[in-house]
Amino acid sequence: MIFRKRVNLFVAFLVLMVNSVVQCQSPQSFSSPSSTATFLLTGEELTYEVSWWLLKLGTIRFKVIQETELNNEKLYTAIGYIDSYSGIPFVNLHTVFLTEMDSEGYSRSSKAWDQLHDKWDYTHYIFDRENSLLIIKQGIADTALGEPIKIKSIDSIALSKKGSDGLSILYFARAHVNSGKKFSVPTIVNYKEGITSLNFYRKRTYVKIGAVDYPVDVLEFDGYAYFQGIFGLSGPFMGWFSNDSAHIPIKATLNVMLGSISVELIKWERNGWNPPASKSQKAPKK
Repeated sequence: MIFRKRVNLFVAFLVLMVNSVVQCQSPQSFSSPSSTATFLLTGEELTYEVSWWLLKLGTIRFKVIQETELNNEKLYTAIGYIDSYSGIPFVNLHTVFLTEMDSEGYSRSSKAWDQLHDKWDYTHYIFDRENSLLIIKQGIADTALGEPIKIKSIDSIALSKKGSDGLSILYFARAHVNSGKKFSVPTIVNYKEGITSLNFYRKRTYVKIGAVDYPVDVLEFDGYAYFQGIFGLSGPFMGWFSNDSAHIPIKATLNVMLGSISVELIKWERNGWNPPASKSQKAPKK
């Protein structure tokens, strides 16, 4: 039960980057669409800080670590780390999340390790597309990224079609933010299949972050989370990604039961990339 709550919290923070509400204004003309594959770059590393009101809770870090090919299809492996800051009351989270996905952000397989004392709770999702099943393995590992030393259970649930997990849905949105289309994506949350509805309508605007001293040029989209996540995470959302070929999530805030949680890009490593500057001279609303 402790593991499930912590992984739910991790997934909720990941979904915040996709399912978010950010204050912004003054839509501008839309830039020309870019290839959906150009955003995936091995070695890209993005770090975000998570805050609740004035309390800074911790960081989330994403990295694309590998590109492979299987049956003439390119596959990408991405890893996510969530770490709470020391000294935060009632919060002690150290979780690692690994996903293997195709170039559109549909997951093939994903694993999660959640630290509990000197061991790590382990969960492995295997997306069996041929049989429309999700296979779930749970166990105990000695280390993060380690294979389980003990398997506690193996289960399966039916899937309606190929889908995403809490990490790959982020890359799915990045792949399609320039598409001008609507999607209903099966999304695995809390060992169940929910639906994330995404509407990409090519609206250009800008947001402000502390890491740069200028408004960032972004693309806006919205949708609906048809599932119940931690803190009451559910319902309508909006999101903003960088208006360039990288399509990097810039900032997110979401109203949940406890109030407003903020997730903001604070550090990045991507060859030749910086947040694109908006040409507007007006400062966006806070």
